[in-house]
Amino acid sequence: MNSQKFLKYDIVNKKFKSLAKILFSTIIALLITSQNTKKAEAQDIRVSFLGNAFFFSFIGKNNLTGFSVRNLITRGEFGRGFFYAKGELDINPYNISLLTERIEEENSAMPEFLNSETPQDQGIIRIRETFVSTRGLPLIRLTLGRIFAKIGNSNSESFWERNFTERPLTIRRFFGYDGFLDEGFEFSFTPPLPWTLEIIGQIFDGSEKPWNSKGSADVVGLISIRNQFGDDRTNGGFGLFWSVGKNNTSQRLSLKGNSIVSDNNSEFFGGDAFFNFNPFFSVKIGYILGRIMRPTILDIEGGLFTEFSVRPIEFFRANIRPEIFGIPRNREEGGIMTSQPQVIELSISFDFIPVYFTKLRIQWTGNFGEKRLPQNIFYLQAMFNID
Repeated sequence: MNSQKFLKYDIVNKKFKSLAKILFSTIIALLITSQNTKKAEAQDIRVSFLGNAFFFSFIGKNNLTGFSVRNLITRGEFGRGFFYAKGELDINPYNISLLTERIEEENSAMPEFLNSETPQDQGIIRIRETFVSTRGLPLIRLTLGRIFAKIGNSNSESFWERNFTERPLTIRRFFGYDGFLDEGFEFSFTPPLPWTLEIIGQIFDGSEKPWNSKGSADVVGLISIRNQFGDDRTNGGFGLFWSVGKNNTSQRLSLKGNSIVSDNNSEFFGGDAFFNFNPFFSVKIGYILGRIMRPTILDIEGGLFTEFSVRPIEFFRANIRPEIFGIPRNREEGGIMTSQPQVIELSISFDFIPVYFTKLRIQWTGNFGEKRLPQNIFYLQAMFNID
């Protein structure tokens, strides 16, 4: 198998993705906000422009080098009285990689790696986080639109907010490069306490659930508890979540003459915790356990990730993120349980912030747990955020 078969993972697909899934929530947001924007003052509307581009090089069993203008985002936010609305339009104009060696089908994970590093939506124009939300109701908040699942801060952070080029390995493995982002409805309850405690329920349409398959309209449910404390200088918090949904529509199979019904349910449980001493130090830890069921196959996998960041001076920050995917990592097939190898990944990055709206990053990521994966990954990243 030659490398041309896998260039499709890196060349932009010029076919626009259908926007039918988000049309309903977008129309609602426009109808509501249009009535308010007529009276809005300048401070009620905020517009931002963000960009993200990097060179990268993979050195291992197979080599890969390339350049990517990954994101050009126009972000609009509107808040006035009862409502808050947010919309993000992402343009992905150029994303190409060059395979410098032949990919061997039997022992190369390059196709798998490219899948995990490539945004789920391959259209040139992508609708990112877009929703309308209440802000005036006592103790509760309602949100409708394209939203991130509340499975931890590492899922919802943008490239500008992250300390690394990509999301943690565990999130990429379970939910893909873009994280858990889908159309849905959110209900949030905040009881009157001296600290911030939030109980969240989310329902997603499931058409973009990133595990195993996409396109099925089976809903995905999620319950999350988030707790935060502190002030702008010193703060911290933790969260727990549980999510369940289907991989595909239920299937009926025949195995050894017997009829078997499989609901293909998948469950995810986990949580995260963080502490910040701004702007000098921050630490984050997270764990996600997935139980993914397919006809005749059950995968039970868990991943642990931690992040440490120090900023000794205003224009420089150093970050390190050790991760272990495979605590546990078991597969049951045909009544036989087998253990899969752990994947250990270590990322080290250095951020240079010459002015407040730009960042330059140098990053190295090493993979030590699965020999067939790329062993060394180097990034040179440039970002801006103008608002």
